[in-house]
Amino acid sequence: MWANELKLCWVDFTETGFMDSGLMRYFIARTCLFSWLILLGVACNPPVGDTVREIDEKQYQLAQSYKAQGRVEEALSAFMRVIDARLDAAESHLEAGNIYLQSLKDPVRAIYHFDRFLQLNPKSAQAKQVRQLIESAQKEFVRQLPAEPYQGGLDRIDLMDLIEHLKKENASLKQDLARAQQGLTALKSRSVDATTARSNTPSSARQAPSQNPSNGPQMHTVQAGDTLSTISQ
Repeated sequence: MWANELKLCWVDFTETGFMDSGLMRYFIARTCLFSWLILLGVACNPPVGDTVREIDEKQYQLAQSYKAQGRVEEALSAFMRVIDARLDAAESHLEAGNIYLQSLKDPVRAIYHFDRFLQLNPKSAQAKQVRQLIESAQKEFVRQLPAEPYQGGLDRIDLMDLIEHLKKENASLKQDLARAQQGLTALKSRSVDATTARSNTPSSARQAPSQNPSNGPQMHTVQAGDTLSTISQ
């Protein structure tokens, strides 16, 4: 549209030798507005190569400075400002998680920031270490639960594993005991049957057979007048 207006201005100028002042002002205003919009677009969309890296952010560097000085809470605040300003602040999430876990003893917030780091940078060389930090934070959370009855080096997670192992061992012992009781019952039953069989046997059958005197050797008293013939009879 504005090209047609420029054409009309040029035709008017070539035919009359001058240009209508109102049309000229309108043309100049449109040209300035168009140029201003082009400059605004360039300013709002800088080249991709000029994007500032997270670790080069002033707040990130300030946070690292505070951290080196032992000013933990100020360092955390600076890291959180980087997180609020950027959607890709993986390193700031990791730093915040470490501060929450190691210095502020807040494992719940630490787990959140460690998870965010893994979501933003899942292939990081630190991924394995961060997962170990999440496990440490989970154990720290369990230790902080109220009414902690356990003292010493054994925490609740390890204790639950031990309880589960003891349950399985107890079930196995119950099965062994049941089998032993069944064997004892069978043994008692066989003993009772044997006793009953002996008691039902007739007493005459259990007595030793008596000897018949006629079958054994006979004694003869020698008297006066006996001969060999009478003795042999």
